[in-house]
Amino acid sequence: MKTQTIKFIAFIALLLTSYAATAQDNEIKTLKVVNPPHSAGIRIGDVLERQIEVQVSAPYQISRQALPLKGSVRDGIELSDIQVDDLKGSQAPGYLIKLRYRVFANAHVPTSMALPAEGFALTGGAKALSIKLPAWQFWFSPLVPAEIKNVKEQLIPQFKPTLVDVVPHQQRLAVLLSLLVIGLAGLLYINADSRWLPFMNGAFARAHRKLKKLPRTQTSEKEALLQLHQAFNSVNGANLFEGDIAGFLSKHPQFSKLRNDIEQFFQRSNQALFGEWHHDSAQFIGELTVLSKRLRDCERRVS
Repeated sequence: MKTQTIKFIAFIALLLTSYAATAQDNEIKTLKVVNPPHSAGIRIGDVLERQIEVQVSAPYQISRQALPLKGSVRDGIELSDIQVDDLKGSQAPGYLIKLRYRVFANAHVPTSMALPAEGFALTGGAKALSIKLPAWQFWFSPLVPAEIKNVKEQLIPQFKPTLVDVVPHQQRLAVLLSLLVIGLAGLLYINADSRWLPFMNGAFARAHRKLKKLPRTQTSEKEALLQLHQAFNSVNGANLFEGDIAGFLSKHPQFSKLRNDIEQFFQRSNQALFGEWHHDSAQFIGELTVLSKRLRDCERRVS
């Protein structure tokens, strides 16, 4: 009779336990559990991370005050960090729980260890429920073999690192720097107006510098024309007139591409100096300045 009573009580307890587990399963839904990618070769000081995504039924919510204690150490495993984030985009409350452990165990032979099981209490409902995260087994590997007797015999002597031959790199650097200097000098030679650089103080370069400084007024027109005429005369070696253009270009072929512009300049110069010509002074001096720059480029043979 006593044996039957004990069996009946055990059956009732089993039913109650099964009912409680079924009820909890209905209230809590585990979405995903992520454990460390490797379970072997773990050494002292290694960091292991695991996380669990769960969804609970309203009005249940995770108790932030009953979380596992950060910094607690169990069997050589320290819970170095714990983070609980709310899952967004779901109707029911959801949580992403991240745990970070650091291994501080000390063993001389490979040892089976485990990240501890964790429980996270839920509040807000009629029943006391909790989220269960099971333990996770792994193999701990010692840093030093157990059979080692004399540490000094196992030491590896230090050696100097292999020297790198930097001569080829220095040569390439010198070549690149030379190309850079040549390129910068070329740009300076093409665009600069300074007279102190070699081959940059030609007749048309001097005329161009003076034309740029002239005011764009009618009183400056004759000065602008005079500067260009003096440049032509200087390059030609004698006074250059409109009828001498062909001989000038034959003697100085670098200006041949501007033949039409040179002929037009002499025609406009004759009109401005010896005839009546109505025009915009600012535009006229601006055009002469542009022409002087083009003649300067031809003079430097960069155009």
